[in-house]
Amino acid sequence: MIRLKRKVMIVSLSLSTFLIVGTAYAYSDVSAPLQNWYKASFQQVSKEMNAMVQQGLDEASQSLSVSANESASKAKANLKKMVDDTSHKAIDSIETARQSYAGQIESAAELAKTGAAADFDKYVSASKSANDREVDQWAQETIQGLTSKLGN
Repeated sequence: MIRLKRKVMIVSLSLSTFLIVGTAYAYSDVSAPLQNWYKASFQQVSKEMNAMVQQGLDEASQSLSVSANESASKAKANLKKMVDDTSHKAIDSIETARQSYAGQIESAAELAKTGAAADFDKYVSASKSANDREVDQWAQETIQGLTSKLGN
């Protein structure tokens, strides 16, 4: 019986000690380190995410800048090509008109050598009006071509 009393005493004492320590531990501020760890982890993850988002924004900004520069250079090249093409066409038209006019002047000089002054005046008048029409038509076509190309 003494053994049984001793065992009951030891079990009671052990159980009561365990309960007292558990209660004291539960009432202590044991959650503070856990909360501090959670806050530190949250802040670290937040900083990492902010850094990743900032890096993504920087890369997107650089990509957009490169794309804009490429588009601007392509547009500039296309505009330069269009201006060059138009100016070459205008130069060719002027050269054609000059050659035509030079031919007409040579024909007029030959006509003047023959001595037909009345025919010469008619020829000069007809040539002048034909040249005026050609130059006016050429100018209108060039202006129309330039405005239509620049308008698009």
